[in-house]
Amino acid sequence: MGKKLNDIQKTRSRWDERADRYDGYYQVFKGAVEQYVEWELLKSHLPADKGARILDAAGGTGRMTVLLAKIGYPISLCDLSFKMLQAAKRKLHKEGLLDKVTISQGNVFQLPFPKEYFDFVLCWGGEISAIEELARVTKKKGRISLCLAGRSGVALNEFHKNPQEALALLTAKSDYCRYEDEKYRVFNAVEVETFIEKAGVHITGIYAYNFWNILFIPEEVLNSPKWEAKFFKQTTELMLRLAKDPAVRGVSKHLMLYGEKN
Repeated sequence: MGKKLNDIQKTRSRWDERADRYDGYYQVFKGAVEQYVEWELLKSHLPADKGARILDAAGGTGRMTVLLAKIGYPISLCDLSFKMLQAAKRKLHKEGLLDKVTISQGNVFQLPFPKEYFDFVLCWGGEISAIEELARVTKKKGRISLCLAGRSGVALNEFHKNPQEALALLTAKSDYCRYEDEKYRVFNAVEVETFIEKAGVHITGIYAYNFWNILFIPEEVLNSPKWEAKFFKQTTELMLRLAKDPAVRGVSKHLMLYGEKN
C-alpha cells in the first residue's frame, strides 16, 4: 500500500516546518517522561546481538537513533524530511556518533533497502499502514515496533472537543482521527492484531504509553522545562507499571506495539 505523491510532498513539507522545534517537546516534563518510558520499554525488546542491524524508519531527528548508537548497534536512520535528518546529523555529530549511523531520505512506503535486511525495525512515525513495506525489509524472526493511535483512548481524549467524532470512533463508524492536519488510523487491540498479522507479523507485546488524561497532572507541570527528580522518578515508575496493564490500553491515546515477523 502506497501513498499518493501529492500526499507525500505535503507530509514532507509539514515535517520540514516542524524540524527546528520538534525536539523542544522532549525538553519539558511531559516529553521527557514519554521518552524515558519509550526507551525503557524498547530496551527489553532489543536483540541480544549488538551486531544486529536496526532501522529507525520515520526516525525524524534521531531521538532513538542516538540512544541505540550509543550502546553499539549499527543503525540506519531514514526519514521523509530533509530538515529533520539535518537536525539528526547535528545531534549525532555533537555526540561523536555520526560515523556510526547510516542516514537516508525516503518514505516508509518505499524504503531504500533490500528485502529481509534488518533484524529490528522501529517505526514510530504513525504510519502503521506501511506495515507491509516494513515487514519486507525485516528478516524472518526479526522484530518490528510500531506506534499507533488507540481507538478508545483517542475518543476519550477528543470527546470534549468534538463529541460527534469521538462517538464515531467508538462505534467504528470512523477509523481515523486527525492531528495537526494529518490523518491517523485508530485501532483497538483486536483490530490491530488482525491488521498486523495479515502482513505476516505476530504481535508479542502491546503497551499503553500516553494516558496523561487519567493522571491529572497540572499543565504547568507537564509543560515545564524544570522538574523535581523525585517526581520524575515516581511518574516514570507509575507509567511503566501501567503501560503493561491490559486494562489501561483502552484509555491510552497511543499504544506501542512489538511483533515478530513469521
